[in-house]
Amino acid sequence: MGSRTSASSTGTICGSCGSSRERGNPVMRVSLKWLREYIDVAVPASDLAERLTLAGVAVERLHTTAENLNGVVVGKISALARHPNADRLQLATVDLGAESVTVVTGAPNIEIGNHVPYASVGTELWDTHQAPPRRSVLKPSKIRGIESLGMVCSAAELGLGDDHSGILILPYDTPVGAALADVLGDTILELELTPNRSDCLSMLGVAREIGALYGGAVRVPVERAHETGAPAAERVHVSIADSDLCRRYTATVIDDVRIGPSPAWMRERLEAAGVRPINNVVDITNYVMIEFGQPLHAFDLATIEAGEIIVRPARDGETLRTLDGVDRVLDSNVLVIADATRPVALAGVMGGEATEVSGRTTTILLESANFDPRSIRRTARRFQLPSEASRRFERGIPTVMAETAARRAAWLMQTIAGGRVAPGIADCYPTPDLARTIVVPLSEFRRLLGIDIGVDEAADVLGRLGCEVSALDSSVRVAPPEHRLDIAIPADVVEEVARVIGFDRLPATLPSGSPPPIEEDARRIGEECIRDAFARNGAMEIVSYSMTSDGARDRVPSGPTGDPLADAISARLMPDVEPIRLVNPLSAEMAILRTELVSQMLAAIRDNARWTDRDIVLFEMGRLYLGRADDLPEERRVACVGMGAFRSGDSWADRVAVDFRDIKGLLEGVFATLGITDIQFTAVTLPLFRRGHAAAILRGDQRDPQRVILGTVGRVSAEARRANALDESAYLALLDIEHLIDLTGRTRPIVPLKRFPAIRQDLSIELDAAVAAEDVRRAIVRAGRPLIGDARLFDVYVGDRVATGRRGLTYRITYTADDRTLTDADVAATHRKVEDAMRGQFGASVRGRDTT
Repeated sequence: MGSRTSASSTGTICGSCGSSRERGNPVMRVSLKWLREYIDVAVPASDLAERLTLAGVAVERLHTTAENLNGVVVGKISALARHPNADRLQLATVDLGAESVTVVTGAPNIEIGNHVPYASVGTELWDTHQAPPRRSVLKPSKIRGIESLGMVCSAAELGLGDDHSGILILPYDTPVGAALADVLGDTILELELTPNRSDCLSMLGVAREIGALYGGAVRVPVERAHETGAPAAERVHVSIADSDLCRRYTATVIDDVRIGPSPAWMRERLEAAGVRPINNVVDITNYVMIEFGQPLHAFDLATIEAGEIIVRPARDGETLRTLDGVDRVLDSNVLVIADATRPVALAGVMGGEATEVSGRTTTILLESANFDPRSIRRTARRFQLPSEASRRFERGIPTVMAETAARRAAWLMQTIAGGRVAPGIADCYPTPDLARTIVVPLSEFRRLLGIDIGVDEAADVLGRLGCEVSALDSSVRVAPPEHRLDIAIPADVVEEVARVIGFDRLPATLPSGSPPPIEEDARRIGEECIRDAFARNGAMEIVSYSMTSDGARDRVPSGPTGDPLADAISARLMPDVEPIRLVNPLSAEMAILRTELVSQMLAAIRDNARWTDRDIVLFEMGRLYLGRADDLPEERRVACVGMGAFRSGDSWADRVAVDFRDIKGLLEGVFATLGITDIQFTAVTLPLFRRGHAAAILRGDQRDPQRVILGTVGRVSAEARRANALDESAYLALLDIEHLIDLTGRTRPIVPLKRFPAIRQDLSIELDAAVAAEDVRRAIVRAGRPLIGDARLFDVYVGDRVATGRRGLTYRITYTADDRTLTDADVAATHRKVEDAMRGQFGASVRGRDTT
């Protein structure tokens, strides 16, 4: 919890240090100088990094802090004088051992006798006045008429931290004249940890891992504070309302604390770990969190009403002003720490402003607790407050660590901050953990690793990992250490043995026996065929998230139209139903499971149009998630096709406006590739599409009760484009994958090639613009049976050469016969029948005959 007073604070963790990641696996910065306090490390850092990586604890980066310290030495301030020409500057005489130099400085924190870093002219330092800071070479300079021979340096200028408010003060026993690289140089291992290895989010956890790999005892700090005064349990009462959300809560009381700076050794270690030092109380909580992996939080006990600590869900409508000054509105999904009257902290995430530790604080209530990982993750993401503490809570912490870390922090506060520790701990632990044991048959090692592991070898390796091992007849009983929550089943034990002995010891063997038979999944094969058909016809596949937002869903026009066909299409492909909401969404943009693909396709067209001005042809085959009572959601498979406003013209510089025929032609090509015939495009009105520019896609005649609704296609309406920030026209198609798969899987008869040549003849007609071109095409085929094999629309004309409200359509008709070569007279007679049908059914004029 907390910011300026807590290990879990967003304020106490240096955001630029790379000590952790908001997304993905966490990074743990390990200082080898600090690590050697707990275990002897005799191997080179590069060898250690390789061995840890091979054991599954990946070292992402290895670097040394001495890289930026060349040319910097330790100096001692031997004299200070005011600058004759500037009130805020001082002349500092720096003793370097072999010589003394005078530098001009404005730092307010130096005193005679301080040991400080000194950089001579020509040294490369970080220029903190640049944004972002960059390396620059120190040049000779005169400041207000006084020559400055080099400079004394802050931590930020040396690249050792973010603090540039004053000079870095070194311990008094630091040798004068020594190279700073020898004094402060350190090697840092940056570990990228998988979620199950929360134990390695601590220095002791890494030390235990090295002890298991190389042997050697781990030195765990065991100091205990001297306790005086009234017991903590008499001064603080702790209760837990829901033990599923908080398994343990301990409160330690420290009186007479003096808030001040931390010692140099602690500041140095925290900075190496990527944590910005604040003051001794905050630094101790951060130090212990990094040392043991247990987050802590310090309250000012004087601000806790009636000395009461209650861990409970917040009440709907309660508010809490957190340490960042933001008023948070709470509900029952948020776990809080409360006193007798109000919430005082977001459990495991951030403390409250009213109870923070300040310069006036003298009595500390130190919290060390164990919270439910899911609850902490939900709260941190809801309020966008990720922190080092919440990341540790999210991955699980042993309950035993709460007391251990509290006692370590109490000793440090007594030693460093002068506090008096009250006897005992106020400890609420409703259900203590039971000892865990795992029985592992020795045959499991052969089955999973391919080699035999004997009882003695298994006991040796597991013992180094801190496990207690006892031999049975043909198995071993293993009791994992309390800090290894990830060892839970026999396979985990086998994996631990394999990690330590080295995966390179496992033999390379071919599988024995015959492979299992492959069961063909007809639905999956059908989906792949459809996907291939789209790709063959020039479309590119996109894959969008299955989660979306209410806002995106609302930007898709929908609703009943009164047309049974249109409403059936909407219900199947864009159902207007209540979406399934995620309990713990990654963000507000991913709060619900999608019930349509349209919004994501329009977003893809819009985003692609920023980079190219033509040939945007996309498709997605995704799932809609529709809730069902007392069951898992229905996952309905739908394909969405999108086409941008322009396509390439005849030359590379030309572009041509896309129209309805382009996307219709794409779909016809897909159906042809899949072998789906008898496709009809029938005019339909849907809110998504521009009126008069949309069609239902059917297999079979619209009047046939056995027809199959395959989908819909059309030009996106201006309303939908504006709602989705789409400046140019766009065309969409929605297809029912389930029906396509059913039709794709059917056996297709072989159609022999025609023995006799075909004759093609064009028909141009002028008719009412409201008549659908597909209705005209079907009428042409019916009128010319049996000699018309096909009729295709290839030109539409609207302009000053036709009357208002009318348009010109031109079809290319293919005449053919199975038993003979057609004569001109055969074709002419049938063509006249077609022309008469156009006049009779549609009141059309035949160009060249009825019009000029």
